[in-house]
Amino acid sequence: MTEAGRQLLRHATIVLAELRSAEAALAAVARGEGGRMRLGSFPTANATLMPRAVAAFRGDHPAVELELVELDRDEGLAQVADHHLDIALVYEFPMIPMGDTPEVVAIPLVVDPLHIMLPSDHPMASRSSIRLAELSTQHWIQGVRHGSTIEVLPQACHAAGFEPDIVFRTDDQMAVRGLVAAGIGIALVPWLALATVPPGVIVRRLDEPSLTRTVMAAVPPESRRLPAASAMVRSLREICVELGTPPTRAGRPARGWTSTANSLKRSLTIP
Repeated sequence: MTEAGRQLLRHATIVLAELRSAEAALAAVARGEGGRMRLGSFPTANATLMPRAVAAFRGDHPAVELELVELDRDEGLAQVADHHLDIALVYEFPMIPMGDTPEVVAIPLVVDPLHIMLPSDHPMASRSSIRLAELSTQHWIQGVRHGSTIEVLPQACHAAGFEPDIVFRTDDQMAVRGLVAAGIGIALVPWLALATVPPGVIVRRLDEPSLTRTVMAAVPPESRRLPAASAMVRSLREICVELGTPPTRAGRPARGWTSTANSLKRSLTIP
């Protein structure tokens, strides 16, 4: 073999090895066993639902690299549509429906009722449930300061017959809890986030059917969906079942919540 031939053979061997490695990596991605998956989630889902789902997913798919970013509903939908995320947790309130987003499939996971967070020495602390209209004279801490869902609290209060006195708006959920504990105001808190309630505050059921949100997984259509993203949806569903049924509201199941774990499993099927 000439020197030119030996050089060509050496480089060809390297190229072929790289091609075999690329083929193996692509096959792992196609099986949902490798590659990178980009996830987006909103703050209150990051309290319990997303961490537990990630832990379950990692147990079954340890070779998949996960990249998690925190963003709100509208950003999550947009980034899935623009191929910047492979899956995003989003939510929808009855009074603020999600708009049509091309190339995004929203898979329902759980209906999450909102509760009311009060300072522990609040006069209504001994109550088991509270109607929104009874809170018309209160100061409010709003846990959102931009995006379409900023209108959820005002619209619900208007429907109850009053204008809310919002003294603070912040996207920082730890700040919301601190402000409530300090007696600055009261705030809405989702059922999914109740595990992170600190000392100094109490949470009571809010007897207001419109203040529930459907939590969903936003993913691309099946034709361009990562198998790992479908596996993550399954993990999210399993965790939703493990978390159990949200508390009843005035003796009734929270609107839209499937009454038992078995019926929940049957009702949630990936499109």
